[in-house]
Amino acid sequence: MEFSKEQEKWLEKISGYFYDDFKKVKKIPAELLTEEFCFALVQQYDWVLEYLPEAVKTEALCLAAVQKDGNALKFVPKALKTDALCLVAGYDALEYWPDALKTEAVCLTAVQENGRALYSVPDAKKTEAVCLAAVQQYGDTLEVVPNAKKTEAVCLAAVQNNGRALKFVPDAKKTETVCLAALLENESARDFIPEGLKNKVEAAYKNAFTTEASCLAVVQQSGMALRFVPEEFKTESVCLAAVQKHGNSLEYVPVEKRTEAVCIDAVRNGLYIGPDHRYTPSKWGLIPAELQGKVKETLNLHEKHPWL
Repeated sequence: MEFSKEQEKWLEKISGYFYDDFKKVKKIPAELLTEEFCFALVQQYDWVLEYLPEAVKTEALCLAAVQKDGNALKFVPKALKTDALCLVAGYDALEYWPDALKTEAVCLTAVQENGRALYSVPDAKKTEAVCLAAVQQYGDTLEVVPNAKKTEAVCLAAVQNNGRALKFVPDAKKTETVCLAALLENESARDFIPEGLKNKVEAAYKNAFTTEASCLAVVQQSGMALRFVPEEFKTESVCLAAVQKHGNSLEYVPVEKRTEAVCIDAVRNGLYIGPDHRYTPSKWGLIPAELQGKVKETLNLHEKHPWL
């Protein structure tokens, strides 16, 4: 595709811009903003869509931008935010979907893919099913669950995932069961246990790890509680139950107990095996090297996780 010398100059300028300089795109003369030129811009730099005039933002141009980065949906004119375009942008861009398109089905799928999508779900669409799917992944999303939807089941699931989510549980819902589950997941949750329940909960907590059977019952409720299980009770059945509840509990399984079955169930139940992020390092290395190939093959991880 051939461009004029002026257009070529602008393309060269933009390629050297830092993020704070992107607003200079606004200075491109209107007569240079042909359809082909705008396509060239967004195909190279999807964020350019933010600074292009509304008049040049055609449906095709916006589609090209969101195909490159779903979050470019933020800069798409409201009239062009169709159901089809939003689906291309994806559920990670739910924040920028029009509320009219955020059906219960869409919201449920979004939080199933990423529990933090609950922050972008309108309160009217925060059904118990939607909230439960979110808190099962990220207990702290209980913070944005409407009080009317904070059922015992939702609160229990939240604290089983993140004990400190107990601070978002209404006092009336802080039962002994919920408080104990929170404490078993994270000892610092005791800061949020009502004074009137502390003695009962502490007594139940002390008795929770006295036998293999009691430890099994605990990890079946909160997999991450495996960290508090005495080594003599970390049998294969206890460890398997823990990773079936929460894959990341593999971290607390003794190396010699990290069998093929335990590792496979850990991955199936949320062991984070994505690329390293600043705050979320991959836990793939917890799987013994001699089992990694078998786990990849059994779960067909080669296509979905090419970095492994």
